[in-house]
Amino acid sequence: MRAVVLAHRTTRRTAMGLAAFVLLAGPPRRAQCQLAVDHVELFLDPAAGNRHVQSFNVSNESEQVVEATLYLNDWDRAADGENRFSESGRLPQSCGRYLRIFPMSLRLPPHTQQSVRVALEGADSLSKTCWSVVFVETSVPQQVRGRAVNYVTRLGVKVYVVPPNLPKDGEVENVAVSDSGGRRLTVSFRNSGDVPLWPRGSVEFRRLDASVAKTVAIDEFPVLPGSLRRLTLPVPALPRGRYIALALIDYGGSDIAGGQVQLEVP
Repeated sequence: MRAVVLAHRTTRRTAMGLAAFVLLAGPPRRAQCQLAVDHVELFLDPAAGNRHVQSFNVSNESEQVVEATLYLNDWDRAADGENRFSESGRLPQSCGRYLRIFPMSLRLPPHTQQSVRVALEGADSLSKTCWSVVFVETSVPQQVRGRAVNYVTRLGVKVYVVPPNLPKDGEVENVAVSDSGGRRLTVSFRNSGDVPLWPRGSVEFRRLDASVAKTVAIDEFPVLPGSLRRLTLPVPALPRGRYIALALIDYGGSDIAGGQVQLEVP
């Protein structure tokens, strides 16, 4: 089995507690290795010489020697936010042909760390954003009910190559009541620009006189260029009546994206 460990907009992520479990009878056991990375996202600018190379550190926080291999994959994100992975070079937005990783393997004694360099080559004429992920993969043998099983864990560091002066834009394509009882809303936001976005916002539930009855916050969420993200939100408890649900998304551009739908609370 494999466990893919990825985080967004954070500085540290460890593998302990998120390792794969073996599908065998009896209680599962966690893998014993514990690796961590100090960055989960790297940003490279092909036009800036000092940003052609970025690095991250891999730390062994366990009591045993851990060996790891490093390699590139492509990835994208489904409309519900789930990460999807494929071999490097498969997706049109892949950075694989421009990225070089050094070293490609690690051997870390207990409580040590090593830097991994990610270099950009041949991307001077790149005109659109591309992205890939560097996986740090370990395999830990375990004995489960007398059988030898390998736990494979992957830590992912996402890499974005973003040329300068690309447009930042976004729009709310649709706001809809997503169940017949009117208890949930779906907000569809599209990144219509050429850079990755991490928008946030809110939904205001307004009475027909435009006064605000309730507000529901929309936490920060990632959206790749050209991609659609669907957010499902609960409708708060409201008195009986008709309302306008107004979704407002701040994506960091020149305006606030918005969309609305009317709903009735019986």
